[in-house]
Amino acid sequence: MNRNILYLLPLLLSIGLALASVTSCGMGSKEEQDTTAWGYKAPPAIPMNRSITGDSMGLIDNAEIHRLPTYIEQRPLKEIFNDSNALQLVAAEANGIKPITSLRDAYHIDKPLIRIYSCDAYMLDDLTASVPYLVPKAAQLLKEIGYAFQDSVRKRGGKAYRIKVTSLTRTDYSVGKLRRRNLAATENSCHRYGTTIDISWVKFDCLDPSMVVSLEDLKNILAEVVQDFRRQGRCYAIFERKAGCLHITVR
Repeated sequence: MNRNILYLLPLLLSIGLALASVTSCGMGSKEEQDTTAWGYKAPPAIPMNRSITGDSMGLIDNAEIHRLPTYIEQRPLKEIFNDSNALQLVAAEANGIKPITSLRDAYHIDKPLIRIYSCDAYMLDDLTASVPYLVPKAAQLLKEIGYAFQDSVRKRGGKAYRIKVTSLTRTDYSVGKLRRRNLAATENSCHRYGTTIDISWVKFDCLDPSMVVSLEDLKNILAEVVQDFRRQGRCYAIFERKAGCLHITVR
C-alpha cells in the first residue's frame, strides 16, 4: 500500500466518525415517532434529559443533590397508601372498560380509551407489560397528578421534573405474560380496566440537570400529591415497594 495513503488513514477514519455522529442527531425515539392512535396524534416531543433513578431496595442519589422541604406524614408510605386490590377492583369495574383479550378488541368496547403519550406533565417509561391507553377519567387524573407534582417541586425551590409512568392498561394476554415472570401479580388486575396507573417513586425525569433534587424528597413530594387527590376522593392508592411504584386507581 502507498505510504502516503497509510498516513492519511487515521485522518479519513476520524472524518468518517464525525460524519456518522452528525447524521445520527435529530432522529426521534420510537416513542416520539409513534403517532398511531384512534384519531389521536402524538404531541410535540419533550426533550429527554437525564433521569434520577434508584432501586427497589433503597434510594440512590447519584449526583450533587439539593434538599427540598416535604410534609408527608412521618410514617412508612406502605402504611399511608394501603388501599387493597379488592377495594381498587370495585372502583376499576365501576369506572373502567370490560377487560379485553388484546388491543384489537378495544375497537368494540362501550367506553372510550385515550392513547397516552409522554407530554410536559409526565413521561412514559418502558411499558413492557401494558399498553398506553386509559379511560378519559384516569387520563385526566394522571395529567393533574403530573402538573401538581411539578408545581410542588418548583414552589419549594426545585426545577423541572416529570413523573415516570411504568404501567397502564393490561390485556388478558399481557397479564398472563406478566404472571409467568412475577408470581405475585394478580390474575384479576385493576390494570385490565383502563383505570389504573403505576407511577414510579424510584425514577423521575430531570428536565434541568443544573439542579438535581434528592430522590427521597421527590418521592415524598409525589406521595403528598397523590395523598391530596386520595383525600379528595379522586383515587385509591397502594405503595408497592418491590415494584417501586404507587399503584393508583381512579374513583
